[in-house]
Amino acid sequence: MRKNLLKLVRVKEFAPEAQFRDPFPSFTLPNVIKPLRFSCMVLCSYCNDCRDLDLSRDSALLEQEWRCAVPRCGQPYDRGQMESALLQIVRQRERLYHLQDLLCKRCRGVKADHLAEQCTCGGSFGCEESSADFLRRMQVFLKVALGQKFLLLRDCVSWILEGP
Repeated sequence: MRKNLLKLVRVKEFAPEAQFRDPFPSFTLPNVIKPLRFSCMVLCSYCNDCRDLDLSRDSALLEQEWRCAVPRCGQPYDRGQMESALLQIVRQRERLYHLQDLLCKRCRGVKADHLAEQCTCGGSFGCEESSADFLRRMQVFLKVALGQKFLLLRDCVSWILEGP
């Protein structure tokens, strides 16, 4: 069926135009344990539910319904703890971006000598993660912050995106 549909729109089956591209990248907050009190993790005494939250696509979260999905429980999630976890992830990703290794573009070897301008194989060095990829990932966090009204996360990501 896919091949026939591609023929109708006159696109070759393995052409770049035929590849799926996610129109709205999402971020999933893994292993959320609810409800959390006083910044120490306490399991819910009702159901001990632990699940991943898709902050960009979960319809209940988009409608600001921050409650447990288990029908018998329904306890609210702690939004402050969620924002804190997201802030930790953003700060860790920023730190990893700034401390990344330089890799040889030809042999993919890590730059070991601080003064070398070229690798021993003759290739030039480049960053492991490009700045465009990093900025695209930070834009996802900014969309989550704006959609869920996380003010501290919004300020932090906006500051990162401003750059030098």
